Parts: sequence; structure tokens; C-alpha cells
Amino acid sequence: MNNKIFLKIGWLLIISLLGYLFFVVFFLSPKVNNYFSNAEIKKERLQFNKIVTIINNKSRNYVNKNSLTKDLELLLSSITLAKTGQIYIFDSSGKIIIDTTSEFNSKDISKLILPNNKNKSFFEEIKKSYNSKNTFEYLWNKPYDAYNYVYPKISWVEYNKDLDWYIVSSIYKEDFSIYVEGINSLILNISILLFVLLVIIGLFITIKVVAPINRMFSEVQKAQIKHSNVDMIKKSKDEIGFLANQFNTLLDQVETNRKTLDDHVQKKTKEISDKLYYDELTNLKNRYALQEDIKDCEFVSIALVDIDSFDDINELYGFSTGNLVLIETANILNEFGNKYNVSINRIHGNVFSVTDKRMMGFSKYDQFISELSTLFKSRPILIEELDIEIFIDVTLGISIAQEEPLKTAGIALKRAKKTNHRYFVYNNELDRREIIERSIFWREKIKRALKDSNVIAFYQPIFNTKKEIVKYETLMRIKDIDKDGKVSYILPNLFLDVAIKTKQYLQLSNQVISKALSDLNKTKKQISFNLSFKDILDIDFVESLDKNLDNISNINKERIVFEILESDHITDYTILEDFINKYRRQGIKIAIDDFGTGYSNFAHILKIRPDYIKIDGSLIKDINTDKNSYEMVKSIIEFSKALNIKVIAEYIHSQEVFDLVNELGVDEFQGFHLGKPNPKIE
Repeated sequence: MNNKIFLKIGWLLIISLLGYLFFVVFFLSPKVNNYFSNAEIKKERLQFNKIVTIINNKSRNYVNKNSLTKDLELLLSSITLAKTGQIYIFDSSGKIIIDTTSEFNSKDISKLILPNNKNKSFFEEIKKSYNSKNTFEYLWNKPYDAYNYVYPKISWVEYNKDLDWYIVSSIYKEDFSIYVEGINSLILNISILLFVLLVIIGLFITIKVVAPINRMFSEVQKAQIKHSNVDMIKKSKDEIGFLANQFNTLLDQVETNRKTLDDHVQKKTKEISDKLYYDELTNLKNRYALQEDIKDCEFVSIALVDIDSFDDINELYGFSTGNLVLIETANILNEFGNKYNVSINRIHGNVFSVTDKRMMGFSKYDQFISELSTLFKSRPILIEELDIEIFIDVTLGISIAQEEPLKTAGIALKRAKKTNHRYFVYNNELDRREIIERSIFWREKIKRALKDSNVIAFYQPIFNTKKEIVKYETLMRIKDIDKDGKVSYILPNLFLDVAIKTKQYLQLSNQVISKALSDLNKTKKQISFNLSFKDILDIDFVESLDKNLDNISNINKERIVFEILESDHITDYTILEDFINKYRRQGIKIAIDDFGTGYSNFAHILKIRPDYIKIDGSLIKDINTDKNSYEMVKSIIEFSKALNIKVIAEYIHSQEVFDLVNELGVDEFQGFHLGKPNPKIE
């Protein structure tokens, strides 16, 4: 009997598993994905509606329409929906009023036909969408794929009667899919884990149920063999009593198992909750827990606490010591939190949050901020394992009674670090009008330069020890013509930050890289390109880079060098290594640029093994007068020579500096003393 029961149970488990997996993969997972995607769409729709409300409120009180248009252009240029979505405005005749998307070459869209559908007017479809109150869905292109209209977009449309304006959002559908990436795998893993857990519990309960029944039937059979028919009536009473006892035992075991199962479920539920809402290292609540805690609060103030130069601690003492610093920092902040009755969370990495949900009062808050900003000044972190004291300092980003406290505190933290202040308090005038006007000025100038193909590739020569040109570094410039026809070239430090914020950086880099790659045929020397770690992380940038390289022969690819900025904050060396290996297989050379700034990670250099190391100019410019710079450069050269890596020194500004680094063993040289950037290439 035992074998038959467990065989049936085995088949039942197999069928249940297949059914369960079918349910998870084909029903539960799509439902969850749709839920999260729809939730993000609703969130962005609400954000769009808020912006429309602001526009409508401004339109009721405007005096000068041109002034109103300029104010609204400032507003819309600083707003992004989802990942890259923008908002544009046109009037009932089809004339573009404000276009922050840079999608329309013409200022009139009344004659624009929907791509892939020659029978439908883009202008009429938008108006039809507003009249029907439906979301407008259509296909469009992307900046790096300008002629391929295959990317689904959605638009919400509102109409302002006072101004006779249509207000339209423009968002790629794939922007919403990033929020659900990985959910399928997570659901499947959790489902399989729960199924295995339930199977173990089920088997345990089954064994507990079947065993008493087997014993019961075994005793009955023994009773039937041993006793005669004469004693059957008498014995049957005993058997009934035995059965009753066995049944009661079974009920007791079922009740005990039920309680055990309830306790087990509660325990597992707590474990899952702890993993989701608690930081494993510090035992503090995490970012997700903070978002849940404050979502229904009317008043919230948040101070983000960022440990300064935390990477230096990891470099000097190792990651295990860095973790101990984070744990002790959490303990000190907890003490501080108990004093002021505020909650402490670990947001990510070396950033913590201190949150007040009680509205302690502004007079007390001044004392609170002052004490928090100097909390670690006279209180070192004691690492008992190493018997050392580590002094840390912190920077604060503070948000008081703002709509999105965590986001605005993050903005304030960035401003504090950028301006080298101990703390910065967010306010609604943080983006001052002159800053926004500057952003619009450069955005329009970049837009015109892209349209007129005035993004120019400049080349600065790099020389060998004989002062012969061996390669060129590609630099970006914008060609500008003033009202008198005078031509000048604008340096990227004036416009690059704006280009990144206005989503024009990809188009700029694409134009300058494509021009430089075309110039490969004009020279037999190498050409190098500067890449940041952010470029490597940007999927759109990498796709654009690949499309440009597809047109280059394998022989010419061997004359291309990617200069990767070592001074960038590289968060994942695995991604960097994968990127390098991918292009190295195509014959492209790799250089590490700005080497020697900050804490250069020699261990990763050993792993990457670049073809070139380019010593940062800040070390070269004073090498003839600064002994520390001299010793640092000397060490880098010795290290590189041992690994058979060529060394390039930039910022060669005099013959004395050239002779000095030449004696130290530098292989190649770059600087104004030898050659300035020029649009011509030899």
C-alpha cells in the first residue's frame, strides 16, 4: 500500500509542477508585467496632466504671449517623462510653438504624413486623438536611426482654448519596459522556490497522515488472523476503539502540522519582507522601505548623507574595511536618529538618509542640520579588527516639504558636491532663470549645428621621440558664424553639459565620430576617440558606434584607438572589460586616458592590459618643478614598461618638459608646444 500511495503522490507532484510552471509563465508573469507597465504609464500620465495644469494656469494670467512662450519653453526643456519623453506644443493650424523633442525639422506639421501610413495625416490624427480622449499610438524613428520608423511611441493630447494650443507628450513605449526588465526571471525563481517549499511541506504532512493509517490497517489485519469468528463481535468493539484512537491521533497531527505550517509561512514571509525592505549589511531599512514609509505623509524632510571620498577608503584599506566603515556609520546615525526621533535608511552604496516625518519645526531643524553636518568631524570610525581609527566627512543634500522629497534631496546633494559646500537645501528656485536661459541658448545653437553639419572633428597630433606624428586625438568643436560672417570654433566645455541634459549628446558624438572615421582614408596614422564610462553604459551610444564601425574595413579598424577616461567613476569593471574585449577582437586599440588622477586602480590595469596609458596633464604640467609629480610619473612609466604598455604624456607645454619626460622613458608626446588641434589631418 505504501508504494502505491507514494507512486501516486509522485505523479501528482510532477503534474502539479508542470501545471504550476504553465500558470506562472503564461498567466502570472504577463499579468505582473502588464501591471507594472500600466502603473508606470499612469504615473507618467499624471505627471503630464500636472504640467498641462501648470500651462493652463499660466495662460489665464499672461500679458505678453511671447513672454509666456519663453517661460513655458524654459519649463518644458527641464522636464523629462519616463526615460527620454518630452512635451511639444503646436496651434490649430499646425504651426510648432515649442518643440523640446527636436523631432520636427519643419515648424509646420500640418502636412506631415504618418510614417508607414501614407493615407493618414500626423496633424489630423493628433487632433482626432484629443477629440476621442484616446492615447495616440504611432511609429517613429530615433536620433541614431533617423530613417527607420519602427519604434512605437505614445502621446497624450490636451488642448488649451485660451491659446488655441495643442499640448502633446512624446514617449517611446520601450521607456516603460525598463521598469519590468528581469521581473519574469524573478517571478519564476520565487515561484519555483515556493513550489519546492510547498512540496516539502506537503510530503511531510502526507507522511504524517499515511503512517497512522498504515498502522491502523496493519493492526486490523493482525486482529482478523489471530481471532476466530466466535470472538469477532467482541473484538470488533476493541477494533472500533483502536480506530477511534488512531483517528484522534491523526486529527491531532493534522492540527499540529497546520500550526507548524502557519508558523513556517509567517517566518518565510518575514524573511522575504526583510530581504526586500532591509539592507543586509547594516540592517537598516533601504530605499524601497523609505519610499513606502513616506508615500502617504503630508510633510517629509529628508537629508541625504554622502560619505566623502569613500572610494579612497576602499582603495586604501580594502572593501571589507569599507563595509565595516558603513556598519559603524549606520550605528552612529542610529544614535543621532534616536536623539531627534528621525528614521535612518541606507539608500545605496555610501549614501544614507535621515528622514523627519513629524515636522520638528524650522528653529530646531537648523540645530538638526548643523549637528548632522558635523557629526563625524570629531568622531572617528573605530575599526577594531585592524586597531585603527578612520576619520570621515560627509556632504548633505536636504529637501524640506517638497513634492518628491527623495528626488529633490538627490538634486540638492549633487549641487552641494558640485559647489563644494558641506550641505545644500533644495528650493524651487534651484534652477535659476539665467541657468535655464543659458541651457536654451546652447540647446538651440547645438540644434542648428547638428542641422547644418557644423559639428567639426578637430585633430591634435601625437608625436614620437623623434617628434614625428604617429597618431591624432579626435576633439569635438562647433563651428559658429557670427552676424559679420566671422568663423569661430566653440570648445566642448561650454556646451557638453547642456547637450547631455537636452539629449543632444548622442547626435553630437555620432556626427563627430562618423566624420573622423571618414577621415581615416586621408591618413595612414592612427586616430583616437575619447569615451567615458557613461558612454559605455549607454546602449544607444554603443549601437550608434557599432553602426559607424560597420562601414570601416578590418585593416582600418586596426588604426583606431579608444581612449577611456580613467578619471571617470567606473562602477562596474566587468562591463568595462566586456566592452574592451568586444572591440579588441575587431582590432581596435585601447588606451587609458587621464591616468594618475584620483586613485588609479593598478589591479584593474593588470587585468585590462591596455595598449597605451596616457598620463594626466595635471601631473605633466608641473613635472619640472614638483618633485611629487616627477616621482608619480616615474612610477607610472616603470609600471607600464614592466607590462609592455606604451606611455603617452599630454600637456607638453615646453621643450624642458619634453626633454624631461623623454629621459624618463615616455614613448609618445602631446601638447601645444608640439602641435595644436586643427581640423586638417595628414
